[in-house]
Amino acid sequence: MHLSWKIRPNSYFDSIDLMRVAEQTRQLAGVTEVAVVMGTPTGRAMLAEAAMWPAEAPEGTPSDLLVAVRASGEVVARHALARVDDLLSAGRDAGPARAAPAPRTTASAARGGAANVALVAVPGDYAVLDAHQALSSGLHVFLFSDGVSLDDEIALKRRARERGLLVMGPECGTAIINGVGLGFANRVRRGPIGIVGASGTGIQEVTSLVHRLGGGVSHAIGTGGRDLHGAVGGITTLQSLARLAADESTRALLIVSKPASPAVADVVLRAAVEAKKPVVACLLGYDGRVPGGVHAVTTLEEAAATAVSLAGGVVVELERSAPVTRGGARGAVRGLYAGGTLCDEARRIVGGAPHGFVDFGAEEFTRGRPHPIIDPSRRNTAIVEAGDDPTVSVLLLDLILGDCAHPDPSAAVAPALAEARERARRGGRTLTVVAHVVGTDDDPQGLGRQEKTLRDLGALVCASNRRAAETARAIAGGA
Repeated sequence: MHLSWKIRPNSYFDSIDLMRVAEQTRQLAGVTEVAVVMGTPTGRAMLAEAAMWPAEAPEGTPSDLLVAVRASGEVVARHALARVDDLLSAGRDAGPARAAPAPRTTASAARGGAANVALVAVPGDYAVLDAHQALSSGLHVFLFSDGVSLDDEIALKRRARERGLLVMGPECGTAIINGVGLGFANRVRRGPIGIVGASGTGIQEVTSLVHRLGGGVSHAIGTGGRDLHGAVGGITTLQSLARLAADESTRALLIVSKPASPAVADVVLRAAVEAKKPVVACLLGYDGRVPGGVHAVTTLEEAAATAVSLAGGVVVELERSAPVTRGGARGAVRGLYAGGTLCDEARRIVGGAPHGFVDFGAEEFTRGRPHPIIDPSRRNTAIVEAGDDPTVSVLLLDLILGDCAHPDPSAAVAPALAEARERARRGGRTLTVVAHVVGTDDDPQGLGRQEKTLRDLGALVCASNRRAAETARAIAGGA
């Protein structure tokens, strides 16, 4: 394999754009890996850890863009570097014409318009500074960036609270504010349900299900995965609940989170009751006392359906899954997920050993790489490998749609699924694929189109993550 690299001096790009460029370049024949990151100490360390940056490369500056390509040969690598340049240039050329130069700081941008939210998606070393500038300018902050320390998160959120502002994040993947989606949001109808979530994919699942069940969303406020951490104390969650309580368009509240500090969860639930509106809580792993007035549920589907009902809507029945056939050899479920909350929910439903689950959206897999919602290549490799594992009888997957997600995730996973099932066949096994697609028909990828592609590949497609996990468990020989 040949490694080629390039430095683009003083060349800033949004991290979401860099993820897309890397994923598209990785599709070139002969290219095995692409990294496009800002030249911060963290970015350089990530490249060095992945053996994607040579020791002889110049030191550079944090404002430089670092591009590294591993390919089958030098010619292919040079072609890939040129492709990165073309994609970056095309992205900027496609932007709207400007009568004046673009602002270079958050503060100058705030002075030039009527925006009240700043979306921060820069490397973690600079995200904190930009977030503080936004707060100083009177803006709420949607902090998509990772790499922000816990101490910095606490300082940002306390400062925001003092100013009557919200910090959504860090690592906030999804929010919907006044009908406008941020990050990996899905396109859902407006309605009376206000959602607060410490999980991006958890918000995506419940908002999509609310839409499909006949309801609508007033706002969906992401808080970042650590907001219910004991040290943070649920600052953004509590602020969000207070705002939704005062919002006349919100008639019911829905709280969703992965396992959190029990003490902070207790505080959040008590605050939710004080909103004097119907409350649904799906706190996966929480086993504390639920106060009266809170409808506690254990799955994301139940959370969405309960919220639609409590908000006065008529719950539309989701499409039923195909009947489960328990024929064939029993074995283990291998859950390969892009969404952390979806992975955690499925693991709780399917059970532990011999079954296994991997969250490819976890930091260990996304450090220096695009999120699997954008770039499924690492998960695709694991799918193929599952075809060779004689203990695995069921593959359980999520595919996630949305404005910033992969443009055609079912087509991207199709070759890996075909190869995995062929390898299992050659080994005398049947490998069943069970999948759930998070999204709506209003999403650019189209829910119906994505589900049809999976069914054409022979997958069992379920209308919710809960149903997919239960189906996989039944096929593998569970109850």
